[in-house]
Amino acid sequence: MPSYYNQSRPNPAYTQTTFGRPWTPAIKWLILSNVAVFLAQWIFANTGWSVLCSLQLPELFTEGRYWQPLTYLFLHAGFWHLFFNMFTLWMFGCEVESVLGTPKFVFYYLLTGVGAGWCVAGLGQWFHEHSLTVGASGAIFGILMAYGLLFAERSLTLLIFFIFPVQMKAKTMVWFFAAMEFVAGVGNVFGQVSHLAHLSGLLVGFLFFLVTRPELTPSLNPWKEFKIRQLRKKVKTITPRENPELYVDEILEKISKQGIGSLTAHERQIMAEAARRRRENNIRPGNN
Repeated sequence: MPSYYNQSRPNPAYTQTTFGRPWTPAIKWLILSNVAVFLAQWIFANTGWSVLCSLQLPELFTEGRYWQPLTYLFLHAGFWHLFFNMFTLWMFGCEVESVLGTPKFVFYYLLTGVGAGWCVAGLGQWFHEHSLTVGASGAIFGILMAYGLLFAERSLTLLIFFIFPVQMKAKTMVWFFAAMEFVAGVGNVFGQVSHLAHLSGLLVGFLFFLVTRPELTPSLNPWKEFKIRQLRKKVKTITPRENPELYVDEILEKISKQGIGSLTAHERQIMAEAARRRRENNIRPGNN
């Protein structure tokens, strides 16, 4: 889980997440709803209604329980299952909701959760699996995908196994969790933990942004990062003072994503030098 965000001089649109921040409307509603349903599971544990609302195979198809890909999102297998899902939702979802807006955020949350449920159900039916799935994890992984796309360049510090701090960008975090789920799910797709639901939530979230915000999806392309690093190696002998134009596009991209307040003093000097050279070129004879 992330412990804090590294970001000097944050732009108000990219506010740091700290403990105690106010809940956004949808996050508040979702957390309270999940807690209320969990208490109902505990109070009415012997009535069997939670089984009818879980994602149950093959009963979803054989008995026509087509509401289950929605209702399973609000059920959880235990306190810690609920806690970690809701904690992650709060940590990442508040900022995603602030960018998407509440109606679109709720639609996205349900789309990724229900979509993940149908992916589990479809593959389970294909492989003739008998399983019972509960939890909001598919939607939570959809939120992680949205965060990785909307705040791709933000620096995060994750506590691996709650002990080892590892710093990475938000877009790298998406690949990190995807790789973990893929490795954990190999040979255990329909095990006690539904890794398939997690991966499906990531996939549905990515497809949503591919359709609605296609300009964001290239940020997850590792090949693009590789090409940028190779280009930097080729021009590393050229200093910003010798040719600041080589660095202007990169700095402008940083401003668009993180705000002008995120620039370092060195980056501001590069922009000032580039602006000075452009002014000199404009006043040369023949350029008027």
